[in-house]
Amino acid sequence: LTQKRGVNYMKQVKLVGEKEFEFNKVSIPKVNPEQVLIKVKACGICGSDIHSYKGKHPFVDPPIVLGHEYLGIVEKKGSKVSSNIEVGDLVTSELALNCGECYNCRQGRPQICKNAKHLGNVGKDGAMQEYFTMRADKVHVLPDDATKVEGVMTEPTAVGVHAVRKSKFTVGDTVLVIGAGVIGNLTAQVLSAAGADKVIVAEMKEGRIEKANEVGLETTVNTGKSDLSAWLNKNIGTENLDLIYDCVGIEATLNMAIENARKGSQIMLVGVPEEDLTLNMAFVQDRELDISGTLQYIREDFSRAINLIASDKVDVKPLVTNSYPFLEYKTAFETAIDQAKATKGMMKVMLDYD
Repeated sequence: LTQKRGVNYMKQVKLVGEKEFEFNKVSIPKVNPEQVLIKVKACGICGSDIHSYKGKHPFVDPPIVLGHEYLGIVEKKGSKVSSNIEVGDLVTSELALNCGECYNCRQGRPQICKNAKHLGNVGKDGAMQEYFTMRADKVHVLPDDATKVEGVMTEPTAVGVHAVRKSKFTVGDTVLVIGAGVIGNLTAQVLSAAGADKVIVAEMKEGRIEKANEVGLETTVNTGKSDLSAWLNKNIGTENLDLIYDCVGIEATLNMAIENARKGSQIMLVGVPEEDLTLNMAFVQDRELDISGTLQYIREDFSRAINLIASDKVDVKPLVTNSYPFLEYKTAFETAIDQAKATKGMMKVMLDYD
């Protein structure tokens, strides 16, 4: 933070094109009555940020400040902000700034609001700057002892919570999670905490399988070495597979889910596809498969994510594997897209503003 002619300035990193950032010093934003001003302490690089960086996110058009997985401190609060949020609180927030008036808002589904702006994605600059404003009704106060890692990992944990709650999951189910990246790992952990009888994690990167084992996900299949269908038939029988979560979102993984799903069962598409997919729709029709998309979360999911982390029912600590100072953002993004590092166990890359 610098002082110039009586005006406060802050550092900001803006995505302006494919793998192209612009570093700026800009004025700290003013707070309107319904907002809080947040001083960012740490920000994670999400899969959607990576899609945007590579120019492959279907809905993000630069220029925009990325970042929505963060921990911050309330610096100021607007005159209409309730006493539930105070200056000095540790906070993070939801992503969607919904209109409150469209059909889905009225139905309690603000994450798919027709008119929504999305922090760090669409219409609202995100947390890859030293300060930003956020609508107070989307802000969540974290425990006083929350770490940077826990704050950063709250939002992706809420994604996993929503994927489970939106599905037809019931206690005692046997489930398959395809993909053991951050979202796949967290979704599998949420399923375990929710009472799944068996959670099978399928992944081809050995380092991510090791991370899954480290957080207590013991049943894993390396799909780079073993045929998933053969493994399922031998170890559980596909008739006993109740639900599948695709946390990758590419053609190969979704077809893998379609081919291995029990007739009449559900597949949850959690991963964000980077491009159009060619799928085996004959199996979808003939086997009466239910393929459902899941996006973000609602407020209740976010609150549950905070509680799951605080109670150690979801272990997020091992998942932030790389941390860089804020001004090393270029190195951080290049690390985040490095598949060789991912194979060796890299998971979440975090920017540390201190």
